[in-house]
Amino acid sequence: MPDRPGWYSHELCHWHDPGPGSGYVPVGPGVEPLRQFAVDPDLRRAEGLVRASGVLDLFTQVTPTPATDDDLLLVHTQAHIDRVEATSALGAGDAGVYAHVNHHSARAARLAVGACVQATEAVLAGRFSRAYCVVRPPGHHAEPDRAMALCLYNNLAVAARAARRAGVERVLVLDWDVHHGNGIQRAFYDSPDVLYVSIHQDGLFPPASGSVRETGAGDGVGTTLNIPLPPGSGHEAYLAAVRRVVEPAVRAFQPDLLLVAAGVDAGGHDPMGRMMCTSRTLHAMTAHLCALADELTGGRIVFAHEGGYSAWYQPTLVLATAAAIAGLPAPEDPFLHSLEHLPGQRALPHQTRVLDHLRAHHPLLAAS
Repeated sequence: MPDRPGWYSHELCHWHDPGPGSGYVPVGPGVEPLRQFAVDPDLRRAEGLVRASGVLDLFTQVTPTPATDDDLLLVHTQAHIDRVEATSALGAGDAGVYAHVNHHSARAARLAVGACVQATEAVLAGRFSRAYCVVRPPGHHAEPDRAMALCLYNNLAVAARAARRAGVERVLVLDWDVHHGNGIQRAFYDSPDVLYVSIHQDGLFPPASGSVRETGAGDGVGTTLNIPLPPGSGHEAYLAAVRRVVEPAVRAFQPDLLLVAAGVDAGGHDPMGRMMCTSRTLHAMTAHLCALADELTGGRIVFAHEGGYSAWYQPTLVLATAAAIAGLPAPEDPFLHSLEHLPGQRALPHQTRVLDHLRAHHPLLAAS
């Protein structure tokens, strides 16, 4: 098994600009132009911290190539691809629903998908056992026929289909971005071969999306597993979700490959969520999933960056994720003191109630 994980990133991903606005709301009546939380040069700062810390030296760095139409059509419609390309060619505009683009966005989005597909193919070929795609724009809200909420193409959904194209029988996609990945869920809702598991803030975004009652349809009943945690959930609640629900689900499904939508916007300083996670949380979850992959999939696991909107805390959270992938201890966190001792770090009964419900009633878990 290769010792060095793969690191996939591209400078042009930082040139995409989600446009001025306020949160997801574009400039308009009552909305003064404001620097977006999702400005992608902030991710360059995160990569810079991983480099400065020396952790990046433990990875093999790979520059991805843009995804092809054949890749994108594994999930998306031709009309959707054409709209992203045309809107980006105009230099500015909304390519979907709250999905602003600039001149570089269409190519950046293809590079983000390309990174995830190529990392997945490299892991399957044995070049790397693990890989981390530090790319933007994110993907998990993008649906087959529309861009949505900063997401143009669905990076990991395409990667999962690419894995199936390569002959992988069963793929598990775990999404711990603070928002529900409606796009990944929609892509695989009736598929028995891809299990989608989402840990997210209950009711945050999209509205009325990600309920425990959404468990799949047709042949895919039981292959959607939503874990909506209440606002204020922190370190203990997230680790309980991984150990009490995610791990049993992985063991029951027996995947051949793990893909992780590794958003960091559940961090306690993030302006787009109301969760309390710290760098220790991201490190522990990442290490736990790597250990599961070593046990169950021959080590095959790919992480892809999704959301993260705190200009000051996102770099530390990305570093914690990278350190765990590289097999290192949790890194120093200068912001930890402001979060670690707050009450939200303890798992409370109202936060773990959903875990008990899922273990007793979800089709995949109740049958195991």
